[in-house]
Amino acid sequence: MGPSGAQAPARGALGESWAPKRLRATYRRLAGTEQFLGFYDVHRDCLAGTIHKRKTVRDLLTAFRRLRRAYPQRVRLFVIMDNLPLHKTEALAKYFRKNRITPVWTPTYSSWLNLIECQFTAAKKFTLNVSDDPDHQTRRRRIYRYMRWRNHNVGTQHYTLAKVFNH
Repeated sequence: MGPSGAQAPARGALGESWAPKRLRATYRRLAGTEQFLGFYDVHRDCLAGTIHKRKTVRDLLTAFRRLRRAYPQRVRLFVIMDNLPLHKTEALAKYFRKNRITPVWTPTYSSWLNLIECQFTAAKKFTLNVSDDPDHQTRRRRIYRYMRWRNHNVGTQHYTLAKVFNH
């Protein structure tokens, strides 16, 4: 008897075609994609965010209005952002000036400098990997449930940021 090793599962008769029983959820996106607009408070270790069908200036302004409600107006917010042209529109710049929000731009090809990226990796691992969701609503519920679970386990579920983005 020779050494044992991993073997491919039997596929049936010789010459019979074989195909997987299902396709991954990300193979074809017939219902389109959605955008997660996330915020991470590094001081409180609190992750929050909202999901939109698209990432438009209107969607960003909606998310930033919710973010601003989580903190007193007297507190200046420093928000780390990538260099997406949409983030640099005049409408957003005007809102930032009016509401004491200072964008801090990451250098090109340096998204790893933004601490929320680590949170995105964990969220993706726990909510999106190996998932076959029938629709966007199911996926949204899973993402929001993960954020509630995550904030509860680090003790920030009662923090204002988590409450403002409570889903």
